[in-house]
Amino acid sequence: MNTQSEDTLGAEASRHGMAVLAAIKAMGESLTRAEASLAEGYTLDFAGLDGEIARLCAAAQEAPPSMAPALRRGLEALLAQVETLQTALPKPSSQRDRP
Repeated sequence: MNTQSEDTLGAEASRHGMAVLAAIKAMGESLTRAEASLAEGYTLDFAGLDGEIARLCAAAQEAPPSMAPALRRGLEALLAQVETLQTALPKPSSQRDRP
């Protein structure tokens, strides 16, 4: 492979990695807004969140290895936010589960 092709591939991989970092940041901002909404008593629908995060994880695996530490930190921050949201969710009432 010639140097120009390698440079082009490297630039594309770097752009991909930066796009994944931006998507992780955007997801984190969405989760922050969701946490605030929960605190205000709003009911939220988290359907599809697991799929979106799975797509971010898959996209992160395609990024250049040099970006792995930043991507890992971003994904770990998302995990912490999701865990915080999980604890903030209202517990299902056992009365609703009874016929």
